[in-house]
Amino acid sequence: MSTSRRPQQERSVATRERLLEAAFTCLLEGGYGATTVGHVQQQAGVARGTLLHHFPTRSALMGAVVEDVVERRLELLTTARDDDPAPASWDDVVDLVWRELQSPAFAVALELWVAARTDDDLRAALLPLQERIYRTVHRGVTRLVGADHPRSPMLVQFTIDLLTGAHLAGILSPRAGTSDVVDAWKVALRELATSDQSDVRRL
Repeated sequence: MSTSRRPQQERSVATRERLLEAAFTCLLEGGYGATTVGHVQQQAGVARGTLLHHFPTRSALMGAVVEDVVERRLELLTTARDDDPAPASWDDVVDLVWRELQSPAFAVALELWVAARTDDDLRAALLPLQERIYRTVHRGVTRLVGADHPRSPMLVQFTIDLLTGAHLAGILSPRAGTSDVVDAWKVALRELATSDQSDVRRL
């Protein structure tokens, strides 16, 4: 590869990252409705043609934001690695999932998923990413406690679903008792994880 092409490609990558960062910021601060192509262009400080070169449609840009969330922003995807040392405790898993649900990355993903319910183009852009996100998150959390635990997949799913529901229930205004629900689930989860293995098929 020529030396002249390398800087050009590096600039292209840097511009793409700037656009994704701008779109993420717009979604976080103003929501999907306010995140227009023009707003992102202004936030990124690029020409409209430059934005459209990288992302021909608004839906393509939003889909790329979700991919960026998966690749870079969800902490559990970078901490739950194959080379992690000892398995984490179930309490650690609950704390990690609860923290991620309150992160900017989840807020942006939620903004897009809600918008996709009534936006056909956006839904078409996000559908191919949906299962990838769920699989990656589930696999990452399962690694924390050790995939060889016979109940890991189901207990991780219980944890993600229950905590997601608890978080969404208080997303407009914090609900009293939510922290008690999280603490109670830690107790229940420990009991489910260590109970008689002959009951594993019931879960």
